[in-house]
Amino acid sequence: MTHQDKGSVALGVVFGLITALIWGAWPVISGLALEQKLNAYDVTALRFGVSGMVLLPYLLKRGLKGAHWQAIVLMVCGAGAPYVLLAVWGLGFAPAGHFGVVTPSCMLISASIGGWLVLGDRPGMNRLIGLGGIIVGVSLIGWEGLTLGGPQAWKGELIFMGCGLLWATYTVSSRAYKVEPLYATALVSVTSMFLYLPFYFFSGVSNLWEASLLEVTTQGLFHGILTAIVGLLCYTRCVAILGAGRGAAFAALVPGVALILAYPILGEVPHLRAILGLIAVTGGMIYSIKPSKTSIQGRGDAPSEVFGSNN
Repeated sequence: MTHQDKGSVALGVVFGLITALIWGAWPVISGLALEQKLNAYDVTALRFGVSGMVLLPYLLKRGLKGAHWQAIVLMVCGAGAPYVLLAVWGLGFAPAGHFGVVTPSCMLISASIGGWLVLGDRPGMNRLIGLGGIIVGVSLIGWEGLTLGGPQAWKGELIFMGCGLLWATYTVSSRAYKVEPLYATALVSVTSMFLYLPFYFFSGVSNLWEASLLEVTTQGLFHGILTAIVGLLCYTRCVAILGAGRGAAFAALVPGVALILAYPILGEVPHLRAILGLIAVTGGMIYSIKPSKTSIQGRGDAPSEVFGSNN
């Protein structure tokens, strides 16, 4: 490996670590907002209000030529306002650290099944073994939530599973229609902004004016800029440098980042079962993305429709 190659790999690792830090901090920062003045509706409005306004000029310049309405609906439901509202709602029942484990795990399982059924991407033995470890880890995390997370924790666990299913819908649909990352982000953010903000401002659910300027600015920058835009772009760059397999491995760091940050910021002390579940889920995630000789790749890279392609 040449010096230039080593430098490229190091840069890819940096992008991957930034992505994992942002994604892992998301449930913790959202939980912090709920402990202050802002509510789930405010957090969602800040996320899509800020990112939507930032990306609106790009979308206006790019246009909607060739955009399939089916893809837009699936992506907006999967990664837009419905997903964020559901996630923040779940944080009112279960600890933020559980979101960082349950949602990525269920997303990976659902995306694997969806990829097989929709894209023809049949999982190899490594992925099946990894998914088994993930299921064990999710079971441990869910049991800990039922017994030690409070009487309402089971609701949060189910909500987080639904979040994983929604994010898998976004993942599979964006691949099926070959949507470019920045274009997909702009479509989700701008569409969610126009659909959600009218409801938000006229329904009387806002606590925005009761929050301090510092709180609104912090949450707006984190959710609207870091999570909605920077996180996705860093992840895309990481995959471009290291490849899809090695780049995706950084998603396995998200649960650990969430559990670690939830302790000093929210005071959520992880119990032994949560730690064991974290180990099982993280190991399963890493193992599931290892290339397998028995893996059979189907039509995943050649869908019948192309959306957002430059070809």
